[in-house]
Amino acid sequence: MSARNEAVTTVDLGYEQMFLFDGGPGARVRVLYGATWLTEEDQPGDAVVCAGSEVSLHGGRALVEGLAPTRVQIVAAPRRHVVQQSVNRLRMAARDVRRWLARLQFGATVDVEPTA
Repeated sequence: MSARNEAVTTVDLGYEQMFLFDGGPGARVRVLYGATWLTEEDQPGDAVVCAGSEVSLHGGRALVEGLAPTRVQIVAAPRRHVVQQSVNRLRMAARDVRRWLARLQFGATVDVEPTA
């Protein structure tokens, strides 16, 4: 797991037990042990995910079914956190530009000829 602020949900599934959840873009399913069948809404194919594997989701609802006693982790992407960081960086950049522009002097300049 990376150092980012990720929300991780751990779910234990029995044989043929199902878990339905909303997986946003960038979310991942990680199988810690066992095996699971994974299908996503509006995606053409399904996947069998075995222990030690991780699958990225495309968004929308997803369904996992335990093919044996299984433990999975649903890792949510830190979307809101990333967006908030980007907004904060843009605000700081705009503030810096405003400060820089305030230091500049716009207007007519007068050429002074040197006197001898």
